[in-house]
Amino acid sequence: MTDTADTPRDRLVAFVRAITAERTSGGDGVAFVAQETRLTYADRTVTLSCSPTERERLDELLGEYPVFKVKQPETRKAPEDVVVLSAIADPKHLADFLESVFREVFEAAEGFELRVER
Repeated sequence: MTDTADTPRDRLVAFVRAITAERTSGGDGVAFVAQETRLTYADRTVTLSCSPTERERLDELLGEYPVFKVKQPETRKAPEDVVVLSAIADPKHLADFLESVFREVFEAAEGFELRVER
């Protein structure tokens, strides 16, 4: 199932609904996609790929959201451009963070279209 949203408010609602559904169902994860950027959320972790410049912006953003931490996967070493974040937060806080990741790290425009893929 794929949902789309293209306003900040609609995206936050979409994030919260998808995160809540994922936590309730214990499914295989949910993907948030905008332009060519894909973030996945599963088992209280967020996984994303980023360039070195985007990684610098992510590190700066993490300073504003101290509850989110870079986490190394237990089963394997992630490729250099893949970042796994511990995302133990309520759905609203996580939604705010994900919106900021798309806007500040990946420099998406205010009206970017978010696709939620379950």
